[in-house]
Amino acid sequence: MSHLQRVFVAVPLDDSLRAAVADLQRQLKDAGAVARWTRPEQLHFTLRFLGEIPPAQVARVKVAAREAATGAAPFPISLRGLGAFPSFQRPQVVWIGVADGREPLQALAGRLGQTLARQRFPMEPKPFRAHLTLARVRSTRNWGELVRALGSFKEIEVGTQQIDRLVVIESHLSPKGSLYTPLEEVALTPHEK
Repeated sequence: MSHLQRVFVAVPLDDSLRAAVADLQRQLKDAGAVARWTRPEQLHFTLRFLGEIPPAQVARVKVAAREAATGAAPFPISLRGLGAFPSFQRPQVVWIGVADGREPLQALAGRLGQTLARQRFPMEPKPFRAHLTLARVRSTRNWGELVRALGSFKEIEVGTQQIDRLVVIESHLSPKGSLYTPLEEVALTPHEK
């Protein structure tokens, strides 16, 4: 029996934006926010989480990623504003929003959903929400400090980058957190006119 792989398709951050986000995380910690922070090297935009799938399906995910990237032009994004799921008053996931570039990022996620459907994966039932997860909140004991810290950075402008590739990633769960292994990286390549 073959083993299952926990797989997702993402857009990575470049080094400059990753450093800016890590600096924001430090500022939030200094302001009293206690949470399980996403490690800077693991920051990314998840376009689609596939879960645990067999290697044959992983191969189909790679095909879908290549198809989604073909005909998609690179585009700039900017990160601005903090938010929380399910709400700012009861944060469980802390995130940064996408200001400029939200529509092309949503279109890329939609394109990936269509190519995955052609590879016999079910369509994602929930619409894609462009956000970058900064932290997950484990306990309610520090919500007051966390909400105050988030409020002071609610409209922060974090930085910009060019989105130019998709990455198929395998996630290995461990007691110290997830470990990510890139399985395939695909450049966005617009069709020639």
